[in-house]
Amino acid sequence: MSSLPITEITLEELELRHRKESKELLARITALKKTVSKGDKRKKKEVAVDIAALETQQSERHAAEISQLTSNFSGSTVPIAGVSPIPGQDAAAATASDSEPPSTIAPTGQSGNSDNLDRRPGGKVNKAKQRLQRKAQELQRIQAEAEKEAEGMVDVAAIESSAIDRLVANDGLKVRQISADGHCLYSAFADQLCTYHGQSASYPDMRRRAAEYMRRCRDDFMPFMAHDNGDSFSISDYDNHCDSVERSAEWGGHQEIIALSHALQLPVLVYQSDAPVLRIGDNEYSANEPVRLSYHRHAYGLGEHYNSLHKN
Repeated sequence: MSSLPITEITLEELELRHRKESKELLARITALKKTVSKGDKRKKKEVAVDIAALETQQSERHAAEISQLTSNFSGSTVPIAGVSPIPGQDAAAATASDSEPPSTIAPTGQSGNSDNLDRRPGGKVNKAKQRLQRKAQELQRIQAEAEKEAEGMVDVAAIESSAIDRLVANDGLKVRQISADGHCLYSAFADQLCTYHGQSASYPDMRRRAAEYMRRCRDDFMPFMAHDNGDSFSISDYDNHCDSVERSAEWGGHQEIIALSHALQLPVLVYQSDAPVLRIGDNEYSANEPVRLSYHRHAYGLGEHYNSLHKN
């Protein structure tokens, strides 16, 4: 994703960025759907709600970014991806030509188009924004239907969350919520380092440290890693996984926790509702303040989720 502010990029660059983000979201949605076991209707509905929420959030953000960018071109033509000026045409002629609405679109105030058209200065229709708005409306409808279907179902996530709250309270801890954005494990580690170890850290730092350690110690991890169909990782598969750990929003799990424990030389305690506290690196680094996390299997219907645990 571009680090430049919206006001400092062209509409073409913004559309390219939006397409890239849409591909990333599609990959995440595909991973979400794979968490649903065959015949598990409750899980399927939970995932449908979460997918609709993710898609709606992205659509609304994309629409807002396009609106913000196009508002900066008041009185001028906004560059559109894939459209080049006609050679020899001067700016005034191009602006006049672009400002004419397509003949298939009824003028404002007349019937013939059910959409309330959003036009740029000069009467040009902002088609990209219209598409995003229609998609957002459709996703909101799907989300509302999924939520209605889920009414009356047992809220497994709430039950799990309450159980974890009681469990960690016994050790003088409380849950600090971490965003469920694919980086939750690494963000939780970063929060622990910032809060209890006096280090400035972020999730990209944690992803890099985990990937670097896993690359150095391939033989310690690769025998325990396999594809969903059970096939063992090849060296190429393992290298690709390490690249994903470092550069993507792919979720982290047990192997990445082990890698970070050794890379940071810190013990890690993972609290969960239905099992004893998982202790990693407790023998090697017992003299150091541990990293404390909570593991939520049913949070948001997303499968694995990690939060950071703070002292009361």
